[in-house]
Amino acid sequence: IMGHDADAPVSLALRTALDNYVHEFAVRDENPEALGAIEVETPGPFPAESFQTLRVTYTVGDLGMIEGGIMLLGRHIVSSAAFWQRDDPAGDNYVSIRSSHSQASFQNIEVPLRGMHGGFRGAQPQTAYRLEGTALSRGDTITITYGDTSRGGRGYRLQSYSNDAVQLPIYVDLEGRGNFFFLPIATYEVVGREIYAFHGFAPSVLAVGEAFDLVVRAEDIYYNRATGAIPDMAIALNGEPFMRLPPGGNPIQILTGLSFDEPGVYRYSFASPDGRMTGVSNPIWVQENPKERIYWGETHGHSGFAEGAGTADGYFEFGRDDARLDFLTLSEHDIWMDDYEWKVINDAVARYSVEGKFILFPGYEWTTRRGNGGHHNVFFRRAGLDRVPVQEAPLLTDLFLGLHAKHDPNDVLVIPHAHQLADWRTSDVYIERLVEIMSMHGTFDWFGERYLEAGREVGFVGASDDHLGHPGYTVGGSSSIRQRGGLAAVYSKELTTDAVFDALRNRQAYATSGARIILDATLNGHPMGERQPYAAVRQIRGRVIGTSPIDSIEVVKNGEIVSVREFATAKMESHLFVQVSFTSSSEATGRDNPRGYRPWKGTLEVSGAQLQSVRTTGFQDRRHEWARRDSADENTVNFETATRGRMNNFVIELDGVSEATSIRVQLEQTVETGTAPIRVRPSAPIPSADIRFVFTNVENGRITHEFQVGHYRDQLGLRFIDPNSALDREFEFKDSNDPLPGDYYYLRVRQLDGSLAWSSPFWVGGESPH
Repeated sequence: IMGHDADAPVSLALRTALDNYVHEFAVRDENPEALGAIEVETPGPFPAESFQTLRVTYTVGDLGMIEGGIMLLGRHIVSSAAFWQRDDPAGDNYVSIRSSHSQASFQNIEVPLRGMHGGFRGAQPQTAYRLEGTALSRGDTITITYGDTSRGGRGYRLQSYSNDAVQLPIYVDLEGRGNFFFLPIATYEVVGREIYAFHGFAPSVLAVGEAFDLVVRAEDIYYNRATGAIPDMAIALNGEPFMRLPPGGNPIQILTGLSFDEPGVYRYSFASPDGRMTGVSNPIWVQENPKERIYWGETHGHSGFAEGAGTADGYFEFGRDDARLDFLTLSEHDIWMDDYEWKVINDAVARYSVEGKFILFPGYEWTTRRGNGGHHNVFFRRAGLDRVPVQEAPLLTDLFLGLHAKHDPNDVLVIPHAHQLADWRTSDVYIERLVEIMSMHGTFDWFGERYLEAGREVGFVGASDDHLGHPGYTVGGSSSIRQRGGLAAVYSKELTTDAVFDALRNRQAYATSGARIILDATLNGHPMGERQPYAAVRQIRGRVIGTSPIDSIEVVKNGEIVSVREFATAKMESHLFVQVSFTSSSEATGRDNPRGYRPWKGTLEVSGAQLQSVRTTGFQDRRHEWARRDSADENTVNFETATRGRMNNFVIELDGVSEATSIRVQLEQTVETGTAPIRVRPSAPIPSADIRFVFTNVENGRITHEFQVGHYRDQLGLRFIDPNSALDREFEFKDSNDPLPGDYYYLRVRQLDGSLAWSSPFWVGGESPH
């Protein structure tokens, strides 16, 4: 039994669940028509967050359904759709049930369900109906209407994210004895809404004169591909008019055959005629003769094969067409993966990979609890190689041994992640060569540091752990997955399977929190991810080309920050921009799973100055994060956000500022949320707070208030900033202070919008681990 202690007794609930699984498989094998069929009358496509009526009809199979049988409506754990209700037929989100048999009626009940369609961490009551009045025979039907509008409701409010196969999971207990069969999954399609903004994608590194494509994507407020009317668009290059696109075009437009005649940094920007819809591209660094290119990829994501949403094809197509990734992996949990799904993933490599354009790597997520090793993503250089699943390798050492027994280690890459904490005390120098230090679950750069402290020679990547079918360009769509997904950047001479895989294995990679920040750095001329000979003087040189003004560049040596350069702090003036920032730690307590999100909700009141505007460039989850002026008091801002290991911020613009200006922040009582199963430290309550910041107390352009939460220190800060600070920065750091063999260094870059980038480490002297 996967993940079960061999010396511990098997619980009655677990034995019963296994018996039910075996019974269901036997029933389906003996008679495929035994359970009946599911049909969705209204499969879409529907705009995200629209109100719709979805009818799902179950046709009873050969086994029939006795009086007392039960229909159970599951709810997918990642869904951001409304919760349906049965109490108010005239209200929104009303769900109803009826049968084709005139004597059949249904009693509203609740049935506990555990798993991806119920309580993910423990059984939770789910909507269910008990059949009364008659039994049902083969061919009788039961129709469930999600969003019944017959009494005046608007329908069922759909989720905020687009997806090609949204699940409506339904279970049936034909005899009313608690033995539920999982019916074929009913699905519907959700597409994006009306356009909200533009976003541009282009290669990060180009040679002078090299032809390239510029891709402009029209997207809705939740970063879905937009639908509906697309306005005409003015395109500028480095602030100068470039060209204009007519209205009515495709939401993804590709401009081909572009090139630059001079080296430098270029950025495209986009705007509708009325200026309401704008956007920018990633920066493009044009060089005379670039030795390497930067390619962007996703190393961690899920589809409906596991506890995610959508088809595998939808996942791959989004990564290629919407996120414009260079390389991609679908890393489904092996606890739910069968040979058919592994074949689908491997077959996709041949169908989607195009050398020089888009590369797929087959992979999966070795999935077990923290005590057995935690979660690790496993990737292969090419298709057709065998998995070593957790069912065969229940401990982390078993996984490493199994991969070595089956494969050349040069064809394997293992990347641990922190949400279900991987064990840095156990590693493999041949195949565990990168660490995922941030995802949609939170920012966990401390996790990479634990591996370095343990003597591991690992580089850093970011990933999304996306569950919504949006790999590589995603923002949390549910309350427990809140921040933007990260990215992996690799330095490689070419976009080929072998070159990119080798670059990942050789740690020629860096992590970002999702923005395509260009980070170029060397230590004594050696690239990141490399161990070099001992040197008494270590000089780090480099350049950061950002997507937002560069805020700071930190140098970390042996786990300690040894240099900080700040760029965007401003002096107090009458007209002033003030960054309001929220920061909380995500570190684990011992070997427990990481601390959860800290919510921040409250009001900010300005006294002694006039509030001119509020900018939320540091907020990215538009469903759960917001800051806006109070309708009754223009000098008050209402806000809500949540942090887990990083800083979130919004910016207020003030006029008439003096030393007498003050800002009062009142925080509501909340509680931490969004953790993996707690083993040691429970989620902590966060008390309310009332803090007044007086500008006479500002030092060096900032003032900070600290909160003690157990042994954690969270921060609420104000900082005077220049929002037009430079987007590009060159840097240099020299260290000759007591150098020792084996010292390691890495860089951490922060932008004003809160986006981050981390280099992989540099090692100087010492020996590689064995």
